[in-house]
Amino acid sequence: MPRCRDLVLMAGSFRYHLPGICALIAAMLIAAFSTAVSARTLIIEGLSEAPLKWMVDGDPRGIDIDIMTEVLNDMGITDYRFQLVDNGRRLLHNAQTGSSDIVLTLSQNSERSQYLQYPQEAHLLLDWRFAVRAEDRDRITFNDFSDLARHRVGAAAEYSYTDTFWQSGLDIEVVAKNDLLIPMLLQNRFDVVPVNYLSTLYETLRSGQREKIAFIYPPLRRAPYYNVFTTASDYPDKDGFLKRYDQIIRTMRDDGRLATIFQDYLGPDGLDWWQSQYQN
Repeated sequence: MPRCRDLVLMAGSFRYHLPGICALIAAMLIAAFSTAVSARTLIIEGLSEAPLKWMVDGDPRGIDIDIMTEVLNDMGITDYRFQLVDNGRRLLHNAQTGSSDIVLTLSQNSERSQYLQYPQEAHLLLDWRFAVRAEDRDRITFNDFSDLARHRVGAAAEYSYTDTFWQSGLDIEVVAKNDLLIPMLLQNRFDVVPVNYLSTLYETLRSGQREKIAFIYPPLRRAPYYNVFTTASDYPDKDGFLKRYDQIIRTMRDDGRLATIFQDYLGPDGLDWWQSQYQN
């Protein structure tokens, strides 16, 4: 009899909780169905440019790749693919049509903001700086363009740098290609040249010429760069993704992971670059 009474009590309790149990099961099924329908590979696209991002035997590498991989790992997202293109026109076309979901490392302007969703956090501040020969690091300084008036200044054609640079009144000798500037500087044909700090730093480390040049601080130009969602993308919950992305980038900045990634590709210069961005 006690066993029967227990069974009756259990049955009554089950009937009492049955509506709640059914509702919970239904909610779980709906969530699982929704996830199954919306989940798909996240397409992350960028312009091939070392040391930010490039392919080695089909394997993506670079500062951008490592930062984004850390973010996705923290989010628990495992279904994603990096793909790189060779020109900016194709990159932006894919963004406008929704062929990509995220575009790596873009500056912000009003035109792009019409078809891109920017996070609050910039993961990089990219510089243009003046480069000089290492032995001139204490002799040549830059706080105003008048500081460079006595020196031979080179620049590359079709590079904007800044309007104030071109309007500075300096006697600027223009060469056809940007990659001629550092060789001509080392050949003593120029005293000062404006360069993309990050790419020049990386290339001179690879070529063994890093100790032969110095970079003048402050930068000629500095701009924030972002990893952005494309408005045309149908990837689910983009707003939630961007909110979480901002939180993770802030955490990576505070816990040293960003600095470590910079050092992995740039050595001690990576830490200097990090400090110039976030600790000045």
